[in-house]
Amino acid sequence: MSDETRLAEGGSRGLGSGRSTHFKFQHKVFSVEGSYFAHSRDTKEVVFHVPLGEIKGVLTLEVLRNEFGIEHDSPDGRLLGIIERSLRYVKEIRPNDSIPREILDGSASWSVEPIHRKIAQNRLTVRLVSWMAGEERAISSIEELNKLAEAPETREKVQLAFSEIAEKLGLGRDRKEEVVGMIGQAARELAYIEALRDRCGRVHDIARGIEALIRAFRSDKPVLESLERMRQLIRPPLQAFDDTFAHLDAQTGEVLALLKNYQSQVAFIRDTRDDLHTRLMLWDDIIASWQGFRPKRSEAAEDLIRETYRFLAHNFPQSKPWKLGTY
Repeated sequence: MSDETRLAEGGSRGLGSGRSTHFKFQHKVFSVEGSYFAHSRDTKEVVFHVPLGEIKGVLTLEVLRNEFGIEHDSPDGRLLGIIERSLRYVKEIRPNDSIPREILDGSASWSVEPIHRKIAQNRLTVRLVSWMAGEERAISSIEELNKLAEAPETREKVQLAFSEIAEKLGLGRDRKEEVVGMIGQAARELAYIEALRDRCGRVHDIARGIEALIRAFRSDKPVLESLERMRQLIRPPLQAFDDTFAHLDAQTGEVLALLKNYQSQVAFIRDTRDDLHTRLMLWDDIIASWQGFRPKRSEAAEDLIRETYRFLAHNFPQSKPWKLGTY
């Protein structure tokens, strides 16, 4: 039995008989006010931050187990194992926090906006119509997508598509409502991808901002060298994001195939969702720093350049030698 299953079922060694959905530790060290788990900024290792009078202790999980006699197979020990996996989905965990839903049932522990649900539904609508027409349409413009999906003729074709797909799936045309339900469920899963696609757009905004700053600081050699290095550093993670979205779109673009292999496709969508969410969490603070910033030559711009350079160099280092300025 996996740690997740034991935890969800309450386990057999002190986790209780009901379904456990929170990090309810038993040892007193976890009851210290202000304590929390997070990844170390430098090593990325999971550590426990605990106030000790006027100082704050930072303990690795191994040290925590050894110092306080927490066995791996004890209730607290199993919870620490869940902590390690849960920090993939959240930045910090405090004792008594909820266990992320990704761990408990595979759904997302974060929410999406109505606009993302609408975009996901409209993408599937257009794909249904394309399938009926025997052609594949890739629409990148959200405005064009919404306009096409909401056109009266599209709505009529979609109803026919539901019946056709029900027939193809072996359900029979009179069971098209089951197809409607599956499409609705798929749209709910894909709404998270749309939210992440939107979030990734903020990273692309940073890349465009760097290009604008390169033009603004073209006469300042030290700053320009830093900006050019930033341009190089940001390209690989951006390409990795774009490749992930392209792969998911290719795998889920054919509606009939999506519905024929529904459970495995949902698992694939969720795995991709979690991967993207984890990678984008790293960018949250720097995205916030760039929010509302107008790329132009200024002291604030230089501060942001320093911050962004440190972020990129720390998280996306490249082995290729680079001659840096003194900036």
